Amino acid sequence: MTAPGVRPGALVAARRRFVALAFLRWFPTGLIVPVMVLLLQQRGLDLATVGLLVALYSVTTLVLELPTGGMADVVGRRPVLVVSSVLSVVASVLYATGTSLLVLGTASVLLGVARALDSGPLQAWYVDRAQELDAQADLRPALGRAGAAESLGLGGGALVGGVLVAVSPWPTAGTVVVALSTPFLVAAAVGLVHLVLVVAWVREVRPPGACRPRDLVADVPRTVVRGVVLAASRAPLRRIASFMVVLGFALAGIELLAPAAAAALLGGASSAAAPYAALVTAGFCASAAGAALAPAAARLARSSPRAVAVSTVLAAGALAAVGIPVGGAAAAAFVAFYLLLGVGGPLLDDLTHRAVSSRERATALSVNSMVLQAGGAGAALALGALVTTTSRGLAFAVAGGVLALGVLALVRWPSADRGHAETSGDEKVCQAAD
Repeated sequence: MTAPGVRPGALVAARRRFVALAFLRWFPTGLIVPVMVLLLQQRGLDLATVGLLVALYSVTTLVLELPTGGMADVVGRRPVLVVSSVLSVVASVLYATGTSLLVLGTASVLLGVARALDSGPLQAWYVDRAQELDAQADLRPALGRAGAAESLGLGGGALVGGVLVAVSPWPTAGTVVVALSTPFLVAAAVGLVHLVLVVAWVREVRPPGACRPRDLVADVPRTVVRGVVLAASRAPLRRIASFMVVLGFALAGIELLAPAAAAALLGGASSAAAPYAALVTAGFCASAAGAALAPAAARLARSSPRAVAVSTVLAAGALAAVGIPVGGAAAAAFVAFYLLLGVGGPLLDDLTHRAVSSRERATALSVNSMVLQAGGAGAALALGALVTTTSRGLAFAVAGGVLALGVLALVRWPSADRGHAETSGDEKVCQAAD
């Protein structure tokens, strides 16, 4: 029997819209991930300069991660999602048509701002809407389907992106718009569809809030301090933050180095686009499979930290092996890397949640994302310069070695020291649902 006030049909519609928007958000990202480095190289940039652009994106996201924490709560989920969608579309067009470092750098900054803005408002909107329709609604099915939709969007987008380059009507070089620009233009078109659907579907009633936009601006320093103090004051969170730095280094390293390695093995950027896109799709699927295996891995290892440590050591070896100049071996190592990192993802999330109270959860997750981006920025700068002056194989080995060092953060795992102190009644906090 349906409880009074519950609207099952509206709840199902909200869930479908949430899942569809999650897919449409990540499909454009999937389109451009396999070809980003290839396009930048085709524009004449060396890997050191490409690394600089990747670092620019990472630093932009890093700097805005905590300050954007309260924006969706203050101005609403819908406006934040609209601005993020617009910036993503503009960035995609600039990447597709940009030939100068200034234009490509601007695209990197805009994409970083968009990423910082959209790291939570859609999910927050769905949770608000579901609880408005049914206060006892089970959120897990929709969140699980949205997660699957995101993975499908990334993997499917990567596969389609490679095909688009192969069938593109534009030449491979010599013009402003080239074959490698095609996935970016399609990403912009899909982004426009996402924008229209956000405007049409994401409806919300904003409560009369205690926080105004000027309060949000004034609260930025306090928000940053709260996040830093939280991460520094809890031993488990300190360990996780340390690990996330090296994880960000490893992920940025493979994203920077692997496309160039594929191009070298397959005879050029345009020739490598479709095969590398298929490989990225396999990597995303392997990551999803690893995440599904995470509970069993924790049981087998008899603790989550131990399972993460073992999978990380193996992933570090796989990352170093991606630098082997043999196509089949490098591809197998690439897929194994994502499979093994996939095991650790849910376990690290669980360890984070166990170390915090509910009112600290969003801040802790923002800190994790922030330090992940910091590691990525470091990798983009260091490995980009290293591969230019030494060799690609050495750069892969260094990335694998840095990841292996992350295991030190998982040794002798401390017990969670969960904080339960209530926020003081006179403290004005504009907290994000980020």
